[in-house]
Order: sequence, then C-alpha cells, then structure tokens
Amino acid sequence: MEFLKDLELDDEIKGKISSGVEDYVKTQIETTVSGLKAKNDELLAEKKKVQAEREAAEERARKEAEEKAKANNDYKHLFESQQAEADRLKKQLDELNGNIKQQTIFGTAAKIAAGLTKDTARAKLLEQQISQRLTIVDDNIRVVDDSGNATVSTLDDLANKIKTDFPFLVDGSQANGGGAARSSGGADGGRKEISRSDFEALAQGQRAQFIKEGGKVIDD
Repeated sequence: MEFLKDLELDDEIKGKISSGVEDYVKTQIETTVSGLKAKNDELLAEKKKVQAEREAAEERARKEAEEKAKANNDYKHLFESQQAEADRLKKQLDELNGNIKQQTIFGTAAKIAAGLTKDTARAKLLEQQISQRLTIVDDNIRVVDDSGNATVSTLDDLANKIKTDFPFLVDGSQANGGGAARSSGGADGGRKEISRSDFEALAQGQRAQFIKEGGKVIDD
C-alpha cells in the first residue's frame, strides 16, 4: 500500500495493516459481487416467472379461441342440420296437405259422379270433369268457374251444370249436348265438344249418340 510508505511504522505492523486492508477490500468486493449475483438471479427468476405466466396466458387464450371457434362451428352445423330437417318436414307436410286436398276433391267428385250415373266408365269421365271444377279454400270444398276462380255455386249447382253439359253421360238424361264441357258458341251454342281421349272412352252406342246430337270431337 503506497500510503503506508510515508508512515513511521514497524514493517510488521505495516504488513498487518496492508493485509487487513486487502482482506477488507476483498471481502467487500466479494460481498458486492455476491449481492449483484443474487440480484441478477432474482431478476432472472422474475423474468422466467413473467415469461411463464405470459406463455400460460397465451395458451389459455389460444385454447379459449379454439373452443369458441369449435362451439361456433358446432352451433352452425347444428343450426344448418335443424334447418334442413325443418325444411324436409315442411316439404313432407306440404305434400301431405296437397295429397289430402286432392283426395278430398277426388272423393267429392266421385260422390257427385256416382249420383249421376251407375255406369263405372261414365262415372270416371264425370269425375274428371267434376274434379276440374273443385278446389279447397280454408279447408272447405268450393266450386270454381272455367278460369279456376272460386264461385258461390253449391255442389248441387255443379251437379246440375254437369247434367246440362254432359247429358250423354248422365243416367236417364234426354237432353242434347255432349263433350268436354265447352260450348262452341255462335248459332250452335248448344253444341258441345269432347276430347278425343274422353270420346274413345265412351261405349260405341254413346259415341254414336254424341255424334248424332251434333257433338264435336277435338284433339287432346
């Protein structure tokens, strides 16, 4: 130690002082270094803790996002599946309602036709004509006109109209006429027309009667 050279001290004392100072300095340096190392280790541990917490938070957020996406996807599939099932059931219901309406119309037409003739073949022809003049409105049978518009006519009115338009298909009728329910107009307004398929379905005698009465056969 340079400062000891100027002191009038015994060399042994100087040596002890120098050694003591060096030991003190060494101890202070070691303490400082040890403190810095401990602080550094503490900071590293804190950094690792923060890093681990951040990674854990990111992992939770990722899992939550995946679960949310999966839930949304599952909900979408469930909704689409339920919608498809609802559409399918609605289609079936509409078809069923349509079939019920048709069966109601055909059943009513068959009942009216059976009251007009006992002949099975003629009854089938009458059913075709009658069913075209019927519809369902608010779950009730209604009579329609030639354009398909609902009228105030009753089923009895329709039966009487059929008797007039198709006398050759009605039992016991002697009225002139015939055909598929269309008047040819003009001076021969009473003359009727019938489709070829309906005409060919008639018995031979009925065909002859229809032609004799001035009826006209038209192509389908």
